[in-house]
Amino acid sequence: MQMNWNEFGVDELRETYEKESAKLKASLLSGTSWEELKEQRLKVTELAIALHKKINTSSNPAESTDRSEKRIAR
Repeated sequence: MQMNWNEFGVDELRETYEKESAKLKASLLSGTSWEELKEQRLKVTELAIALHKKINTSSNPAESTDRSEKRIAR
């Protein structure tokens, strides 16, 4: 099941990513098989992607949805 991580802020995403990543690492170190952790791995991957997009979107004007409105007048 995919979550809509876009609704979360950067701090919430980072905190959730760190928590879920630590859980995944602990499970792997305790001997849980890679296949058994498929859902957890996907969740951590989704969080990493969402966090990356959230951080880069806020600082990259090329990815801004309103960039066409800010054209330079000639």
